[in-house]
Amino acid sequence: MLEEKILKLLKKAHFTLSGETIARELKISRVSVWKNIKKLKEKGYPIKTTKKGYFLESKDIFLKDELEGLLKKSAFFKKIYLYPEVSSTMDVARSLVERKENAVILAERQTSGRGRLGRTWESPQGGLWLTLLLFNPPLDLKEAYLLTYLSAVATAKAIKETFNLPAKVKWPNDVLLYGKKVAGILLEIKAEVDLLEYALIGIGVNVNNAVGEKNFMLPAISIKEALGKEVERRPLLENLLINFENLLSKKEEILKLWKDLSETLGKEVKVITPSKTYVGLALDLDEEGRLILETKGEEIVRISSGDCLHLRN
Repeated sequence: MLEEKILKLLKKAHFTLSGETIARELKISRVSVWKNIKKLKEKGYPIKTTKKGYFLESKDIFLKDELEGLLKKSAFFKKIYLYPEVSSTMDVARSLVERKENAVILAERQTSGRGRLGRTWESPQGGLWLTLLLFNPPLDLKEAYLLTYLSAVATAKAIKETFNLPAKVKWPNDVLLYGKKVAGILLEIKAEVDLLEYALIGIGVNVNNAVGEKNFMLPAISIKEALGKEVERRPLLENLLINFENLLSKKEEILKLWKDLSETLGKEVKVITPSKTYVGLALDLDEEGRLILETKGEEIVRISSGDCLHLRN
């Protein structure tokens, strides 16, 4: 595909490429170069046009052939779908379920990214926005909750391994850096009776995108902001997928690994549920993944889901 070939040339170039150079390299006309560059810019790729030619304002873009190479290392995922822009990767994943294949859906940008409870998740160029589509995961329906914990651990471990940053997990579905949110997990499942038919796991990581001064429930941070420089996203994606696959076959270890990385356990927290707000000490997770909380009145409660705010370090 010409668009992919042009992107590959621009990504490798250390200087501006003229239309003539691109045309000669790909054995096409300069008109064809111009038309394909126009299409790429309309799709949102950061291509700058000058009198001397074209260059990518950011080299951190995914290329299909690079992503296909990741599949060779995967025993689980059979397909990677890459989009320059989508409403959300979860929406795309739902449209692909009839294909019944384990797949990774990846987008450079989301226009309607979502977090828990339908909240907006801003997803501009530079972040890692993906959904994992899993058919017949090796879990019972009653164990489906483990997928959120598994995904958070896999993401935190990938950040640590790729960038040597001290990523932690926060109940129920966040990944933190220095107490600020760097990633979030969103889980949807389809089940028949007691069988888990498929799962959609949305993962959003702030990598090179700016998060700025936003009015989040939890302050946010990006990996670029943590390191003070732009980083490459492909190694992070590779490590995330490797960790995810490894953990999927070790379900009995998932909760322990989550606890080892937890920024929530042992902290005073406020947990807001649809029916009640609790304040107390986060003690542990039970065998069903519920948060065990000792309230101010010394009552022990077990909470399946809710918004959790840390009250002190």
